[in-house]
Amino acid sequence: MKIKELGERKLVNAFLSSLKLPDGVFPLFDDTQAFTLGNQLISFKIDTFVFSTDRPKALAAYDVGWKAITAVASDMAAKGASPYLFMCSLSLPGDMEEEDAISLENGMNDAASEYGGHLIGGDTGEAQDGVVAISGIGLHPDNIYTPRTARVKIENGDIVAVTGNFGYTSLGLNYMLGKIHLDDPILSKALEAFRKPKARVKSGLALSNLGAKSSMDSSDGLALTLSELSRLNGLDVEIKEMPIDDDLKNFFETNYIDPTSYVFYGGEEYELVGIFPAAAEPKLSEFGFRAIGFTNKGTGIIKYKDTVIGNKGYEHFK
Repeated sequence: MKIKELGERKLVNAFLSSLKLPDGVFPLFDDTQAFTLGNQLISFKIDTFVFSTDRPKALAAYDVGWKAITAVASDMAAKGASPYLFMCSLSLPGDMEEEDAISLENGMNDAASEYGGHLIGGDTGEAQDGVVAISGIGLHPDNIYTPRTARVKIENGDIVAVTGNFGYTSLGLNYMLGKIHLDDPILSKALEAFRKPKARVKSGLALSNLGAKSSMDSSDGLALTLSELSRLNGLDVEIKEMPIDDDLKNFFETNYIDPTSYVFYGGEEYELVGIFPAAAEPKLSEFGFRAIGFTNKGTGIIKYKDTVIGNKGYEHFK
């Protein structure tokens, strides 16, 4: 069977089933791999940005570098880690302009600094397609790892909360691909969201203080992220409020656009999605989270106003 027919999840599971982890390294499948070094809990992550599949032609080289670092920093944030060191492996087409290559590196450097980390080097080679592979190490200040599969029992009525707004990134991508017309203020916000997303490191560092039971990065889409958290934890989720701001709400209403596909199925928002005890709700906004729904025991069904939200988002090979 071709891997395109197999799908990313089955391919990853088949690969992971062959691994044997040394003592002190965990877990097998989460946003980051973690390990202990002395008394310090450390997260490790690697992620890849491929020009042919991830870069619209209108996306500047600087933005490629920024997004590549952000993808790794966001996964660290979802586990409660603070980015520390990044390394890159650049495979670049030989006809790429020197100015663009330097701009890409500047984007990586600036993003690493934005998140309190350091880009310390790597490797550069030539390839027919551009590939930016970023590896990163993050430190857990409180030595607590917030997993996908909760270690603390999730109760009926626990809070599902997210950072940021969903929908702008998908609008920005569709605009860059010429599929939709946008005007300000939506245009500026949409392009900023796609070109220069921000990993929610400060919010991630508050996960343990808020008593977060489970957390994930949302880069594959809100619906897919909620479905994954629900499936792993035997939950259903009832969404009461879409995570959008007033500008976006007015845009969808004025143009008679169903926001579902943009908000739930977009991807690349690099926001955090967490499950918190009900007692944490009054403190969520202080750390950049907003409550959007609640949990019930179930089988992974996500509903918004009695409408079932499908388990779909961005998946490689599909």
